[in-house]
Amino acid sequence: MKLNILIAILLTWQAGVMGQDSVVHVAYKTIDKKDLPGAVSILNPRQYLDKHYGTYPLEGTAAFIGGNNFWSLGSPLVLIDGVPRSINDITANEIEQISFLKGANAIVLYGSRAANGVMLITTKRGRPGVSQINVRANSGITMPKSYPDYLGSAEYMRYYNQALQNDGLPALYADSTIANYAAHTNPYRYPDIDYFSSQYVRKLYNTHSANAEFSSGTDRARFYALAGFQNQNSLLNFGEGKNEHNTRLNLRGNIDLKLNDFISTYVNVSTVFYTNRNALGNYWQRADSLQPQRFAPLIPISAVAPGSKDAQALIKGSRNILDGRYLFSGTQQFLTNPITDVYAAGYNKFTSRQFQYTNGIDVDLKNVTKGLSLHGQMSIDYSNTYNESVNNTYAIYVPTWSNGTGTDTITQLSMYNKDSKTGTQNLSNTWSDQLIDFNVHLDYVNIFKQKHHLAAMLMADGLRRRQTGDFQYRTNANAGVQLAYDYDHKYYADLSGAVVNSTKLPAGKRVAFSPTASLGWVLSEENFLKGSDVVDRLKLTASAGIVNTDLDFDVNSYYLYNAVYSPTAYFSWADGTYTNRTTTISRGENLNLTYAKRKEVNLSIAGSLFKNKIDFLASLFYIKKDGMPVQSYSLYPGYFFTGYPPTSFVPYTNFAANRYQGLDFQVNFHQTAGAVKLSIGAAGTYVTTKALKRDELFTDAYRNRAGKPVDAIFGLKSQGLFANQNEIDNHGMQKFGTVKPGDIRYADQNGDNVIDERDEVMIGRWGSPFTGGINVTAQWKDLTLFVLGTGSFGGTGIRSGDYYWVTGAAKYSAVVRDANYPRLTTLGSGNNFRYSDFWTYSTDRINISKVQLTWSFPKSLLKNAFVKGMNIYVSGSDLLTIAKNRAILELNIGSLPQTRFYNFGIKGEF
Repeated sequence: MKLNILIAILLTWQAGVMGQDSVVHVAYKTIDKKDLPGAVSILNPRQYLDKHYGTYPLEGTAAFIGGNNFWSLGSPLVLIDGVPRSINDITANEIEQISFLKGANAIVLYGSRAANGVMLITTKRGRPGVSQINVRANSGITMPKSYPDYLGSAEYMRYYNQALQNDGLPALYADSTIANYAAHTNPYRYPDIDYFSSQYVRKLYNTHSANAEFSSGTDRARFYALAGFQNQNSLLNFGEGKNEHNTRLNLRGNIDLKLNDFISTYVNVSTVFYTNRNALGNYWQRADSLQPQRFAPLIPISAVAPGSKDAQALIKGSRNILDGRYLFSGTQQFLTNPITDVYAAGYNKFTSRQFQYTNGIDVDLKNVTKGLSLHGQMSIDYSNTYNESVNNTYAIYVPTWSNGTGTDTITQLSMYNKDSKTGTQNLSNTWSDQLIDFNVHLDYVNIFKQKHHLAAMLMADGLRRRQTGDFQYRTNANAGVQLAYDYDHKYYADLSGAVVNSTKLPAGKRVAFSPTASLGWVLSEENFLKGSDVVDRLKLTASAGIVNTDLDFDVNSYYLYNAVYSPTAYFSWADGTYTNRTTTISRGENLNLTYAKRKEVNLSIAGSLFKNKIDFLASLFYIKKDGMPVQSYSLYPGYFFTGYPPTSFVPYTNFAANRYQGLDFQVNFHQTAGAVKLSIGAAGTYVTTKALKRDELFTDAYRNRAGKPVDAIFGLKSQGLFANQNEIDNHGMQKFGTVKPGDIRYADQNGDNVIDERDEVMIGRWGSPFTGGINVTAQWKDLTLFVLGTGSFGGTGIRSGDYYWVTGAAKYSAVVRDANYPRLTTLGSGNNFRYSDFWTYSTDRINISKVQLTWSFPKSLLKNAFVKGMNIYVSGSDLLTIAKNRAILELNIGSLPQTRFYNFGIKGEF
C-alpha cells in the first residue's frame, strides 16, 4: 500500500514538473484536472500555439473559454506566476497555462482584490532530462480596414452654405469659389486636402518579430530562457513619419534548483524594454478635425512671383525649405497643421522599462509530519516610463494670390512664427511603479486508506505598491484557510475563506472574513453510469460564498469615511473693505463604512462523452454585489446639500447593489475521418445584469436605473424629423434649444406636453449579453488548417462625436449626405445632438478572427538531422466582420485605424 502511495505522489510531482495538461494551476497550488473545482477554465498555449500563433496571450479566448469575460463583473486580478502584473508584461510564447478562476470558491484565497475574478498565468519552466531549443521568426503586413470619409472642399462648401441657409443667414461661399475648388486646377490656391490619401499614408505597414526559447535540466537543476524582439513601423510615409516605429525586447529566465531532498528553490527574472517613436503633432486626431479647404500645407516656391522682393527675401531667409521646392503654409489662426508638424515639429520617443524578480522556496516537512510542506515567495517589480522629445518650431507662410496675367501667382508672403532647431532633448512625463509582494502558505496533503484524500492550507499574502504621484502606499493583505476533502475522487467538499484587510476603510471596519464552500459529485463513478457507452465522465459542482471587497472604492479614495472640508470662494463686506473665504464640506463622516460584498451561488457541470470524443464544461451563476459605496442623497433631507456653493453633509454609505446572473459553456468535439483529424470547439457566455438599488428619486418610474441593466443607456425616444413648422406647433415643447423643420422629434413620455430630461428612457445597453466563438482545426497529413470565429450579440452603440454630430464649423463627414440626417446648422444643436435612439445602432457582430495554414516538415526528411521539427505557416487576423453596422464598427475616429494582419512565420525545433 505504501508503495502505491509513493508511486502516486511521484507521478503527481512529475506531472507538475513537466507541465502536463492534466495539471491545473489554481490558487497557490496545482491539482489534477479531474479534481478541478467548478467555475474554473484553463488554456494551455502549448496545445494550440503552433496552429494559432500570436503574441497576445488572450487572442481568441472567447472561442476557447466560457466566462472569459469573468461574468462582466469588472477587470479581473491578473497574476503572472502569482504576482499582480499586467497582461502586457508577457507574450503567449512564455506561457505554460492560463487559469480563469471565476467562482467565489476559486478566488477567495486571494482576498478582496480578487472579487472580480482571477486570471492566473503560469510561465514555462525547464523539464528534467529534456533539452530543447525553439526558434521562431515572423514577418507580416498590417492593412487598415477603413478611414473616415470626409467631404471634399467643394462639397463641404455647398453643405455649409445649406447650414447657413437653414439658420436664416447668407451664404459664405460664392458659386464661383466653389467651382474653383471643384476644378482642382490649382491645389495650392484652392486646396482639397485628404489626410488619408496615399500621398500621406501607406497602404500597409510592416511587423517583424523573432523569439528563441531554451530549456534543459536534470532532477537537481532546470532552466527555461526566452528572448524575443518585435519591430513595427508606421502608416505615415513622409517626414518624421518614416522614422516612426515601435520596438519591444523581452527577456525571461526561470531557474529551479533542488538544494537537497527537502528544500527546493526557484528564481524568475523578466525584463521588458519598449520604445515608441512618433512625430509630434498628433496626426490622426488633427486629421479628423481640420477642414480640407482651409489651406494647402505646402507652398511651391516656383509659384512666387520673381519680382516680389519681400517674398523672395523671406524665401532666402527660410531654414525649412522642403526638398528645395516648398515652404510650409498655414494661416494666422492655424499656425501648425498635421502635415507640416510631421515634417518639422520634431519627434517624441516614449520609453518603458520593466524589471520583475521573483524568488521562492519549497520545503518538504515530511520529517515533521507526513504530507506537510511550506512554501514562500517574494517578488520585487520595478518599472519606469518617460518621454524624450526634440521640439522644433517652424515658420509658416500665408500667400497672397493673384491672377492678373492669367496664371495663378503668389505676389506676397506673410510669415508667422520662426524656425528653430535647438537640438535639445526634453525629458518629461517620468513615471515609476514599485511593487513588493510576498506570500507564504503551509500545506498538508495526505491519503488515508487509499480513498480518503485530505488537503489543507494556511496562507498569508501581502503587497505594497507605490506609483509616481501616490501620497501613500497601495497595500493589500489577507490571510486564508482551505480545507478540502474527496473520497476516492468521487465526492468532494471544500471550505475556503480569507481574512481581508483594507486601509481604505475606517479603523474599526478594516478586517472581515470571506467564507466559501463547494461540493462536488462525480456521477460517472456511480453504478447507474459506470461502464456507460455514452458517458465517460460527469461531474457536478455547486459552490457558494461571500467575498468582501474594496474594489468598488476608487483606487485613490482611501478616506471616504472621513468628512472633507475645504476653502472655497471669497466674500467681502463693508463695500469691499474686508474679505474672507468660506469653508465648505463635500461629504460627511461615516465610521461604519465597510466592504462591498460579492454574494454568489454557482453550479457547474463537466465531463466527456463517447470515448472522449466530446468534452464539455458549463456553469450557471447568480451573483449579488451588495453594499457598494455611494453618497445616498435620497436618504437625507434636502438641506444636507446645496448646489451653490457646492456643499454636502451626506456621507458615503454601503447602499448600491447589482445583480449578475447567467451561464457560460465550452464544448469540444474530436473526430477522425480517414486521414483527416477534425477538432471543433465552441464557447460562450451569457450574462444579464440588473441594478438592484440606486440612489434615485424619480417621479416617473421609467426613469429609474434600478431594475435596468447595470450598463443601461438612457436617452430620448425619437419619432423621426419634423417635416414643417405646423408639426412643431402641434407637438409638445422640446426644451433643448431652438427647434426648426428637419430637427429630431421626440416622444413625450409623461404626457406633460414638454419634452426634457424627464422623458428619457432606456434605449439600449453598452455591453453585449452574449459573447462567444468557435474554433475549427482540420489536420491532413502534415497540413493543419485552423479557423477561429468570435461574436457578440445584444449590445448597443451610440453614434456621437463630431464625425456624426456635425455642427458649427466642424469638419463635415459623409453622414450629412443621408437624406434622413437632421437639419444642418452653424449655430449648434442641443436638440439633435444628444442621446436618443435616433443615434443608436446594434453592435451585433460575427468576426472571422483568425485563419492559419501550417505545414510541418515530414519527420522522414528530418531523420538524423540536428533539426527535430520545422513548421512553416501563413495566417490572417481580423479578416472579416459580418454585421449590419460593419462600417461603423470598423471605423476609428481620431486615432490609428483598425487593421487586418497577414503573417508569414517559420518555427524550428532543435
